[in-house]
Amino acid sequence: MTSDSRHLTLLDATMLVMGGIIGVGIFFKPHGVAQLVPEQGPFFGMWLFGALAALAGAMTFAELAGTFPKTGGWYVFLREGVGSLAAFLFAWIVLLVISTGACAAVAEFGAQRIEVLLGLTDDDPLRRRALAGGLIVAITALAMTGLKSGAIFQNLCMVAKLLVIAVVVIVGLAFFSEPALQAAPAILPSAPLTGRMVSAALPVLFTYGGWQLITYIAPHVENPERNLPRAIVWGVAGVGIVYLALNAALVRVLGMGGLSDLPDVAAVLAQRTLGANGAQVLEAAMAISAIGFLVATLITTPGIYVAMAREGLFLRAVGRTHSRTGAPIVALTIQATVALAYLGLSGDVRNELGDAVVFAEWIFHGLVGIALLRLRRHQPGLGRPFRSPFYPLFPMLYVLLAIGVVLGNLVTSPGHVTRLGLAVLAAGAVIYIPWRRLSARQSG
Repeated sequence: MTSDSRHLTLLDATMLVMGGIIGVGIFFKPHGVAQLVPEQGPFFGMWLFGALAALAGAMTFAELAGTFPKTGGWYVFLREGVGSLAAFLFAWIVLLVISTGACAAVAEFGAQRIEVLLGLTDDDPLRRRALAGGLIVAITALAMTGLKSGAIFQNLCMVAKLLVIAVVVIVGLAFFSEPALQAAPAILPSAPLTGRMVSAALPVLFTYGGWQLITYIAPHVENPERNLPRAIVWGVAGVGIVYLALNAALVRVLGMGGLSDLPDVAAVLAQRTLGANGAQVLEAAMAISAIGFLVATLITTPGIYVAMAREGLFLRAVGRTHSRTGAPIVALTIQATVALAYLGLSGDVRNELGDAVVFAEWIFHGLVGIALLRLRRHQPGLGRPFRSPFYPLFPMLYVLLAIGVVLGNLVTSPGHVTRLGLAVLAAGAVIYIPWRRLSARQSG
């Protein structure tokens, strides 16, 4: 691919990978993990596990992205390695729940942070949802001007959040030799450590998800065969370092007792390290982080719908892009409409529907690992600019991890939640069959 000012550089791509991962979860999940594993060794072990799991996913996606640098990314990997039905069902839950539901929830969270910064302390759900909707509309409008514009804005958000995290970490590690809070020692739960670590794995993995976003817009990256694998691996490695450093600062400043007892650990850390205005700085950082996540998600995910449409599995208009900006206007509009519709639902309903497809999403994580294993076996002659090292270690680990997450969700989640997730997949399968036949007749 020739160089073009509209194409994303390696830096843009790496920042998008990091921006898709570092959202708002890292500001809250350490507290929940510490409640489950208040022992310092196992606590850091869980975050190292998350980094290893993300690295296994990164190595798997990096090889597939270099091999198939096409619009749709993950969708294409599933289609090539597993089949069209799996690819369609993946895109189905991304559009209906995963991406759009997450964007609605994060937009509302970002709106809450903005309200606090503006001094609007009264609880006004209508105003908050209107502000959240405004964020989704504004970012969608930005995406319609072209990927490069969105990437530049996301880069600025990424730099801002990394600067705040860096200052907090440096101050916390350099100037605190012991916890600043006189919190009681962490109380060890009575449940066995192994079971508690399994439960803690889910929130840890949640904070590490998102490295796949850059694959959806692969052709828009300069020299994608070379730069996509590097961006994915470097971005995931960078996030792992950030997360471990931030958790080290939390433990140094708050201690395991404070980390497990205080629900708003990030705010307390900011106040202790940044002084009286620390809370405001953190609110701003969380607002920027939320906006950055929205940008990374909203500008990249339509690539899936474009790929579907060009194969006849979605409305043909969705596959069209603007002649000047290259933006998929119809796909962006549909995505924003679904996300805005989610804002009309209560937070409890959104959360329950999101939980219902968590295990379903991890089915597709496992399937992409299987796709790589199948392609290596059945198509050894494919050009592979990047090969996952120590093959088949990382894709096998990734598949085993996905199986564990799916089974863990089936065991720990309420029955009605898992049934809802299965119902969403079943509905997609029912729609796929006639749509596929119609597409075959039209193309024939």
